[in-house]
Formats: sequence, structure tokens, C-alpha cells
Amino acid sequence: MFLTILSCAFCDDEETSIKIRYGTDGRLFNLWRLQAKTKVEEDSVCDFQFTDDCALNAATEAQMQQRMSCFSTAYRNVGLTFSTKKTEVLHQPALQKTYAETTIIAEGEILKAVDKFTYLSSTLSRSVNINSEVDTRIANASSAFGQLWERKGIKLSTKLKMYKAIVLPILLHACET
Repeated sequence: MFLTILSCAFCDDEETSIKIRYGTDGRLFNLWRLQAKTKVEEDSVCDFQFTDDCALNAATEAQMQQRMSCFSTAYRNVGLTFSTKKTEVLHQPALQKTYAETTIIAEGEILKAVDKFTYLSSTLSRSVNINSEVDTRIANASSAFGQLWERKGIKLSTKLKMYKAIVLPILLHACET
């Protein structure tokens, strides 16, 4: 149902979507390949869907307001509502740009602007800095390791297996290597 609503809200709007270029020749991390005229695809993204949540993405405040209006209209058209009290706006300015708070309105209410947002154990911040995310992961892993190490009556081999099953995933959750 949720995906249907998003499909109703967002048609392919080439002008306001984010363009992603990717190569199809199997060499993923060679950025020079993206400048080639062949074997390079381009696709558009304007929303990211998570379970029953949605992260709208836009390059400008006007585009974000337009997308929020489309989203709100699509909800109303299928007889649903969403909580404007739970809806938050996170503005990440482009590099070398100064931060200016955005004002996005939904259902006649100004949405709350936040400096950071946590979802699925990952923290996004408007400063585009991952230091706090890394610090939190290290603290959580250290706590789990400390509790594991202090347990008496557990063999070292069992502790090692638990370390691999619990502590390492805390550190590496949603990380690409």
C-alpha cells in the first residue's frame, strides 16, 4: 500500500530528480568510466523508501516543498493521513555553502527542522560529518565487548564466537568495505 501511494505521488520528474550515473561494464569503482559515452546508464531518484517510512530528497527548498505537497496529496487521495508532528526536515547544504534553515509546510503546518536524524542505527547530520556516528558505534561495541569479557564461566572460544556474532556487527552495521 505504501509503495502504491509513493508511485501515485511521484511520477518520473526528470527536472527535479537526482541523477545517478553508473557503469554497466563490471568495473564499479573507476570514476573515469562514467565519462564514457558507452556502457553508462543514468537513472533518476527522488525518494528513498524504508518499510513504512520515506525519505524525500531534493536539491532545493522549492523542490522539497513540491515533493512534500505531492506526498501529502497522494496520502489524502487514498484516504490516509500522516503525522506532521513526527515528520522532520533535515537540510544538508552543498559543500562550500552556508546553512540556511528551510521552511517546509505539510497539511498547513511548518515541519520541524532537525540537525541530525537517526534511522536503522545510522545517523545523518546536516554537517555531513560521520564522526559522531563512528563514536557512537565504537561506544556501543566497547560496551558490548566489556559485558562479554567480564562474564565469568564462559570459555574463551565461546566469547570469541559471541564477539564475532555481536560486537563486530555493531561496529560494521550498514558499512561497505
